[in-house]
Amino acid sequence: MKFKKIIFATSLLIVVLFCNSVYAQSKSKEALGKAMIASIQNDDLHSFKALLLPKDVVLKYQYNHDLENTDQQTQDSLMAEHEAAYDHKVIPRYEEKFKQMVKLNQASNVNWSHLNFLILYKAESKGEEYIPFFIDTKLNHSDYRHFYFDAVRYKGEWYFSGNMELTKGEKYALK
Repeated sequence: MKFKKIIFATSLLIVVLFCNSVYAQSKSKEALGKAMIASIQNDDLHSFKALLLPKDVVLKYQYNHDLENTDQQTQDSLMAEHEAAYDHKVIPRYEEKFKQMVKLNQASNVNWSHLNFLILYKAESKGEEYIPFFIDTKLNHSDYRHFYFDAVRYKGEWYFSGNMELTKGEKYALK
């Protein structure tokens, strides 16, 4: 009987973990934007971080960009530095920006209804499966009028990948 309970608990844990990673992937820029806003409104850092481009993908493209013409020892050393920097510098930056957005949302009159996410521009692709975008949505009847964020479509899924900001006026124009 104990063995069956262990197998059941393990299976349940695997299903939960699998579903969590699938949930983090967004099928459209709208789904990504709405998930980001929901995490800000609910002050849910965990769900926000689930929307980030996965660490292994970030490191893969960093590796391809920075380490093309170096020897193996240098590559290994730089990759270790990139990985440590991701955990100790990049993620805390995302967390701090998230906290700032939550504070702005709580302190200001931000109306998150009637959103229309527009791609302002598509940045240079790092491959056929990695396409970065800069997205805007106008906010009606709010102290802040625009919500901007960076996103990447990677293998058909949308992820948050960079900056996000609320502005009172239009800061970036369509290219």
